[in-house]
Amino acid sequence: MGAYVYNRWCAYKSWKQVVKKRQKLILGPQYRNALHDECVMAVVFGYNAPLLAKILAFSHPCEYEYVKDLFANKIDITFNNGNLVISN
Repeated sequence: MGAYVYNRWCAYKSWKQVVKKRQKLILGPQYRNALHDECVMAVVFGYNAPLLAKILAFSHPCEYEYVKDLFANKIDITFNNGNLVISN
């Protein structure tokens, strides 16, 4: 089985459809230290605004919509193989 590809879409629109369905954000180990305090606040107090603001500061402007969609619902924060994993 292969994925259906609509040839009239440019690469950006095709990638946008893939990313829109993604429910997980994986950040490398270097972000673990930079986001530690915000992750603790999100886990302990359930206050996600500082974490969202800092991730948006690291993100490219075209990624803002997708990051905000991820944070629209309750999030889970885990560490997997040294990576910071944020999912909903």
